[in-house]
Amino acid sequence: MKSKFTLLILLLAIFASCKKTTNVDVKLSTSGKLSYRLTDDAGKGLPNVKVSLFDRQDNYSNTNILLDTRLTDPNGLADFGDLNPNNYLLVADSPKVNNIAYFIQEYVQVITGAVKQKEVKVTDHSGTFNIVVKSYNNPNQPLKNIGVMMIPSAKFNYSLSTVANLKVADASGLTNADGLVTFKVPSNKQYTIYLYNSVTNAVFNYNGNLLVQKGATYSYTTGVYLQ
Repeated sequence: MKSKFTLLILLLAIFASCKKTTNVDVKLSTSGKLSYRLTDDAGKGLPNVKVSLFDRQDNYSNTNILLDTRLTDPNGLADFGDLNPNNYLLVADSPKVNNIAYFIQEYVQVITGAVKQKEVKVTDHSGTFNIVVKSYNNPNQPLKNIGVMMIPSAKFNYSLSTVANLKVADASGLTNADGLVTFKVPSNKQYTIYLYNSVTNAVFNYNGNLLVQKGATYSYTTGVYLQ
């Protein structure tokens, strides 16, 4: 009888232990990570570039709220760490390649539990200008060897000489036999097109506040008066 009682106690103890459960706290990630790297054409990182992170508010004013600003490290990387899932606007403040400043503004999506590593070749943010120069006297006559330069509108000064303006131009060249000169320049950046006599450096004319979208081609035809 005693042995049966002991066996019953053991069975009850085993049954009680089987009912015990271990509570494990599982915390699900509600954020993602974002890093942003800027490089030149050779893949080398661009350091000390200010990158701003904005939260866009979808309302009638399309307001962008600044959330954070980072400087790229020696490898060109700006690490924004943990962020709530969202579409963010990133703006890089004038990264330079070959001493030419670019304007970079793009949206990047952050997903819950994911690491977003965005790498950008700065010169990909470019467009093309096709500029044709013709004679005012004869609009069907293209003009060869006309000097043309693309000057950032923020740097252009009409009172400066052609030589002085050449020093601040992002691009310059001469028209070919078809009166055409082509430039690849940073996109979404306002330019003044400056035409001059390539022999005397005398200015013909200029026209400002022109820009081209990323990956697009802008065709521009103008004329000069030759005496």
